[in-house]
Amino acid sequence: MSKMLKKHSSSRIRWRRHGLIGFVLVAIAYGSFACERAVPVDSVRERLAGLDRPNLVLIVVDTLRADWMTPYGFSGEYEEETSPELARWGARGVVFERARAQSSWTKMSMASMMTSLWPRSHGIREPNDGLADGAYTLAEVLSEAGYHTYGVQTNGWLDQSFGFQQGFDRYVFPAGKGAESLPKPTIWPHADRVYKEAVRLIDGNPTDEPFFLYLHFMDVHEYAAPLEFKAFGSDAKGAYLAGIRWVDDAIERIREKLDDAGVLDQTVIVFASDHGETFGENGKHGHARNVLTPVLRVPLVIRFPFKMEPIRVNAQVRNADIAPTLVELAGEPIPESFEGRSLLPLLWGADDGNRDSFAALGFPLFRDASIQVSVSDGSWSYARNVEPDPNPAEFLFDRAVDPEENVNLIDLEPAMAATMRSLMDEHLSHAPVSAVRGTDVRIDPAIADRLRAMGYLQ
Repeated sequence: MSKMLKKHSSSRIRWRRHGLIGFVLVAIAYGSFACERAVPVDSVRERLAGLDRPNLVLIVVDTLRADWMTPYGFSGEYEEETSPELARWGARGVVFERARAQSSWTKMSMASMMTSLWPRSHGIREPNDGLADGAYTLAEVLSEAGYHTYGVQTNGWLDQSFGFQQGFDRYVFPAGKGAESLPKPTIWPHADRVYKEAVRLIDGNPTDEPFFLYLHFMDVHEYAAPLEFKAFGSDAKGAYLAGIRWVDDAIERIREKLDDAGVLDQTVIVFASDHGETFGENGKHGHARNVLTPVLRVPLVIRFPFKMEPIRVNAQVRNADIAPTLVELAGEPIPESFEGRSLLPLLWGADDGNRDSFAALGFPLFRDASIQVSVSDGSWSYARNVEPDPNPAEFLFDRAVDPEENVNLIDLEPAMAATMRSLMDEHLSHAPVSAVRGTDVRIDPAIADRLRAMGYLQ
């Protein structure tokens, strides 16, 4: 058995807690955690204000839907949890129960996450679009603030040719693809390679100097996991859940590495996803087909350097809010160009309302995809197909009674349809921000081959 397989096996035994030995190991390893005094909710603001330029880690798991994760109540008929490490983070941190992505296609969604701009503002919508030099990214803000900035990403749409490397001191696309422990080859570098690159960057960071580390995993997107994590059935859903479990194990190891390096108690970790995945909702399978709620609802969990009484935020938030949150945690002013808002006021009740969330899908990557825009006010969601999509369909859903958006009320609720349509129209009336969108980007041939293998390019 390889060292990695041993690690996987021991992790499963530890957290499934089979037998007295497993229980004792848990008690020894986590006894100090259990004794750590939790910061009361009303003291969180004071503790955060006392953080002095903390390290910031942003972990993005591609294609990850929230409702099949342990912190969001998923159990199903399986003995194994999908995400026990994230559950531990939620038990001592913050879980945002209704976070929404800004697209169901990675390039558009991550452009919004990294620039805190709506899709209508950054303008990226086609395969050969990218971030131009005029884009002001999260990494650039933090670099200017004196942070060492590192990125490890595994998605071809985020290749540095598309401009996503802006602001990073190191922006790494790991070599290789699959691993011996995987039952079949993968197109993109797997979780273990992301972990190894993360270890190298953490170890190489100058002592006592803050860093920003962005890690992007593709294993859930590829439904990939070693055999020992395949405890969820042999169908597509089971493979997808196994991918979640494997990445959860990888982020557990990253947290342990931060602890071993002596920087965990100086580090804020944000866990997010670029978009979800559908398994038949709205008659679709996969993603990048529409921008309705089932493919936009994503996990968002924050682990602070101190244990706190857990907070579950029910207000609707957006991925565009992540960048301003990290900038505020760094003690820096939030750039005027950012259209999102910091999430921190939600933790102490200074802002407790739903935030309007906008999303778009600008290019039909697949034959059954729609060119579509959508908006949710937290209670209702509205979407419509836009030119050059030939189908002028509109959609209206009451999420209070129809959270999966199965019943289109566009003809039954004309007053609400008019209200949401007006909200969408006003949003789209704003012109794109100049000098953010780059066009006619030459896609690296090796990256293009991988994207073509996944059906994204013809």
